[in-house]
Amino acid sequence: MRRDQISLQLYTVREHTARDLPDTLRRLAGMGYAAVEFAGFGGLSTRDLRPVLDDLGLRASGAHVPLEDWETDPGGVISDLHTLNCAHAVVPILPPDRRDGAEVSRLAESFNRWGGACRAEGITLSYHNHDFEFARSGDATLWEALVSETDPDLVHLELDLYWIKYGGTDPEAVLRDVGHRVSLVHLKDMAPDATRSDLPVGEGTMPWPELLRTADELGVEWYVAEQDNPRDAMADVEVSLRSLEGLAEG
Repeated sequence: MRRDQISLQLYTVREHTARDLPDTLRRLAGMGYAAVEFAGFGGLSTRDLRPVLDDLGLRASGAHVPLEDWETDPGGVISDLHTLNCAHAVVPILPPDRRDGAEVSRLAESFNRWGGACRAEGITLSYHNHDFEFARSGDATLWEALVSETDPDLVHLELDLYWIKYGGTDPEAVLRDVGHRVSLVHLKDMAPDATRSDLPVGEGTMPWPELLRTADELGVEWYVAEQDNPRDAMADVEVSLRSLEGLAEG
């Protein structure tokens, strides 16, 4: 991992972006972040956001785009990504009512279609996991179904290494299993106590040197810090950044 591959998922600082996204981006750039991954656009158009990014020297490493947006306006999604010069689009989660095996099989067809449309436009489509995909139900997990029923050339993966471990699976084994389909990884640490709550990178039990080395071997493009439940969002994301800078190779 190089320093210029470190990004931040803006969901971590969502209370700040909801009040003032441009000001939040300025503060993050001032900390030293070179890229951000969007989770919504703070009520602004992507045309308004692009000059803010350019002025701050920030790159859009990716954007989380809800499933409903793909289903209603995939062309608009792709247009917004082009405006931001953003090469990675991510489906962030499956709604609870769409997590059974039959529904995942139907969704896999849609993922392949959207992935093909993205690839034709120079964009990579990925799916982001949580823990529920790794819960076994019958003979298979939802993760196994998603991976096997989507085209590896069209649908890539954003592995959240914390959630894989939280779900009882070895994140390094999953990295190696899906190999070069992993374009991005989410990085947050795991508390050593029974809560296993998420912490800034460097404050928990995740084996970062081994995981980052494996991700490097697989050609991961972006290393995205994130917390779902930060204690103090702006302070926590700075802790993660400094920890990742210490782990970076250049």
